[in-house]
Amino acid sequence: MKSKILISGLIIALLSSCNDDFLTRNPLDTPSSSTFFSNEAELEMALAGVYRNLYWHSYSVPYHMWLDACTDIAWSRGDFGDALTIQSGNYTPEWRRFELTWQHMYEGIARANNILVNMDRAREILPEEKYLDTEAQARFLRAYYYVYLTNLYGDVPWVDKMLTLEEAQLPRTPEGEILDKIYEDLDFAAEHLLQPQNEGKATRDAALTLKARAALLAGDYETAATAAGKVMDSGNYSIHPDYGELFSYAGGDSPEIIFKLHNHIDVFVTQIPRYLSPRVFGGYSVLIPTQNLVDMYQATDGMPIDESPLYDPAHPFENRDPRMDQTILLPGEYINGFLFQTHPDSTQTYQQTGTDLKRVPNPEVTNPYATFSGYLFNKYLDESDIPDRLTQSPLELILMRYAEVLLTYAEARIELNQIDETVINAINQVRGRQNVQMPPVSPEMSVEELRKTVRYERSVELALEGFRLFDIRRWKYAEHVMPGNMLGRRHKEHWSDPIVPEIDDYGHPSYPDETETFQIMSTNAFDPGRDYLWAIPQTEINLNPNLRQNPGY
Repeated sequence: MKSKILISGLIIALLSSCNDDFLTRNPLDTPSSSTFFSNEAELEMALAGVYRNLYWHSYSVPYHMWLDACTDIAWSRGDFGDALTIQSGNYTPEWRRFELTWQHMYEGIARANNILVNMDRAREILPEEKYLDTEAQARFLRAYYYVYLTNLYGDVPWVDKMLTLEEAQLPRTPEGEILDKIYEDLDFAAEHLLQPQNEGKATRDAALTLKARAALLAGDYETAATAAGKVMDSGNYSIHPDYGELFSYAGGDSPEIIFKLHNHIDVFVTQIPRYLSPRVFGGYSVLIPTQNLVDMYQATDGMPIDESPLYDPAHPFENRDPRMDQTILLPGEYINGFLFQTHPDSTQTYQQTGTDLKRVPNPEVTNPYATFSGYLFNKYLDESDIPDRLTQSPLELILMRYAEVLLTYAEARIELNQIDETVINAINQVRGRQNVQMPPVSPEMSVEELRKTVRYERSVELALEGFRLFDIRRWKYAEHVMPGNMLGRRHKEHWSDPIVPEIDDYGHPSYPDETETFQIMSTNAFDPGRDYLWAIPQTEINLNPNLRQNPGY
């Protein structure tokens, strides 16, 4: 049987924080009694608090989604999630988002450390395997939070105990040393995590997937390939046949899912539908796809649209990678019976109810806050949530899935120049998904061709899942794909111009006379001497002079 992970829905109230150094703050949701952590029930309660930090949200939308809006593939109207600020590069170390993220991750680490330091009180009571499983869960979660910290900020303080104020003046630990400690935590977790009796806890495969992810992000391809290979060898997972369905309620029990957040209408919900859906249903159309992402999708022959004879600029959405249509709501498509149209003359559109088709006003054109790019995301937008559950969606977010594992394995082996049938098969499992069926790769392809294919796959397969920011950093793509104008809807007089963009080696499109053709939503900037890492929050440096700032700030 496959093992799937859903994070426990137990919600522990978060209390407001004080003004002292964040690294010294005890987890405020756990009792301070010296007798706590002395039995299984108390340890389970404490673990629920550590899992709670996996719910990393802004405006009740998982921040993984906002992270993609900090890149070239998505855009956030009104700077929700602070994404526009990141895209523009208009920030300083005093910026609040740097501080909030730092605090959130270290809060999860502090909660994990509180268990690891004090759980020996229950050693004589718990069976040995249960005791080790508890330790393994806490170490898995600590590693998870450190993966985000190191990939956002670089070197950060390593903390593995509860600190007093006197002990809190820690310098930054080199990222490589932290990576070794992440590996130690995840190796322990992979060895000692029990198969859970309920869908609510981490498992061996999640630990191995996280290890593979951490290693890939760090360029440790040998470790990444080995860890991903173990998940593949387990036989516990397979590619879901329907890509779009995977991110809906119907895909909730998919054999592709390794680790996901568990929501429940009575416990924890999101506002994903409000921020993704059309204005006609009361949605905000805030978090939207960019023209860059639309143009990134290949034609069905596996070629970029500027090279494929199948691409027709007069019908730009035909003969394209099927994942485009399953990720993006395109003009001319129906959603909940409403015909989505964004042409400026389409002030009315059609709505279908049963067999009845009638003309109705079209707020996707008349509302000034409708999608600025002319597109919306339909990935993670289940039609059953709109309009009645715009702010109360229990749809669950996938944190780890088998397609990521396959692509991690393939990329790592390609970078090691260890290409064999297992690499080819891993890529083709993703491209050959039943309702995708993109052309397969072959062993005759060069290393560069395979590398380019895997990078394409990560860009479109994992869109809106929070990977893009880290990928364009480690590939050194960011300075090539980030700067420049974010293209909005075309101007009316150029709406139907048959223009084919030029796609460069980074998958980035460019248009002639783009400011004449498109409305400009915003302008991005990227300083390669600074922006490959976030700033260490100035509030933390003020409290701890041993923290040194990242270059360029």
